[in-house]
Amino acid sequence: MPAKFCYNKCMDKKKVAVIFGGVSPEHEVSVITGLQTLENLDKEKFIGIPVYVSKNGELFTGDALLKIDNYRNLPTISQKAQQIQPYLDNKQAGFQTVSGFLKGKVIDVDAIFPCFHGGTGEGGAFQGLFELMNLPYVGSGVLASSTGMDKVIMKQLFRQSELPITRYYWFYRKTWTENQEKVLKDIQTKLTFPLFIKPANAGSSIGVAKVKNDDELQNALEVALLFDRKVIVEEAFIGREINISVLGNSGGNLETSVLEEVIPSKDLLSYDDKYNSENGKSKGMASTSRKIPANLPKEIEEKIQTLAKLAFQTLDCAGLVRIDFMISEKERKIIILEVNTIPGSLSFYLWEPKGIKFKELLTRLIDLALERFAEAQENTTSFPTNILQNFNPRGKATKI
Repeated sequence: MPAKFCYNKCMDKKKVAVIFGGVSPEHEVSVITGLQTLENLDKEKFIGIPVYVSKNGELFTGDALLKIDNYRNLPTISQKAQQIQPYLDNKQAGFQTVSGFLKGKVIDVDAIFPCFHGGTGEGGAFQGLFELMNLPYVGSGVLASSTGMDKVIMKQLFRQSELPITRYYWFYRKTWTENQEKVLKDIQTKLTFPLFIKPANAGSSIGVAKVKNDDELQNALEVALLFDRKVIVEEAFIGREINISVLGNSGGNLETSVLEEVIPSKDLLSYDDKYNSENGKSKGMASTSRKIPANLPKEIEEKIQTLAKLAFQTLDCAGLVRIDFMISEKERKIIILEVNTIPGSLSFYLWEPKGIKFKELLTRLIDLALERFAEAQENTTSFPTNILQNFNPRGKATKI
């Protein structure tokens, strides 16, 4: 049976499992976002339950996971927390302990708050698990999560919706292994330098390189192929990087945040730019050098807001996303780069200038998850005719 929610009417607090980590190159970044979320949940309404997914895919919970110091040495976490596994039956859903004194105890939850970056956590696999658990979860569903992670599929959908994109080329690792010469020739003849080389399913600028000539190309492609079986090559767009966040559920009312201009230390926004501050203390994506709000003409700002909402609807997103654009005011041109379905630090810093503090933003995201879950319960999941009553598997083959 689905859980019953009434925190807007009742006094009892709801249990929200904040899940983070995962099998992903962005594992540590996800830990930052997860701990930020747990720290800023409204304690009057929610009980935050940390669920950490290790680099080998094991799940853990416990108070030790609330302390950042325990993540300095990741292999020791298993000694400080309880291992758990997903649990569901026809009466409750949540997580069950598989180790320790409380082995077999079921921890029931009312909703799940994914804070993954990259890997199966952001790419739709865990969202599929949450669907099977029949629990509300914050953010985009299986489809939007998977297409939002795959930059090639995303661009193909953008093109279908007539969203402005830069020219690109993509290929599989197997294609590269079998015919490197053809891949290099295709890139050199179809695209113009400088180029951005990216793993198709990765984030946080991991495995990404900007190349300016043929000499740099092959090495950059091989580095990208270390992180994914599919690589995308994009023509560089010279201009300013402008990001915006969108809040809501597709098919419903959508809100946009203020716009930001991201200032890279070089001509590529690197992992260090995003997460390693000068004093060694990172606040996640909030540490990045940026100008908020971006200084833009009103018409460009409004155009980006419109395009961002269209991209959100195109991928059937939910909850909150960050969408990255490039603009050239001189050419009066805008292109969309990508949609991040679980952005670093949940882009809370883009909502604060609009008067929405982090705690309120998290509450609204949980509200949106409950709203989306309730809408899904309206779907008919059975048909009042049982065709199996008269079906004979040994009879003549019948077309279905």
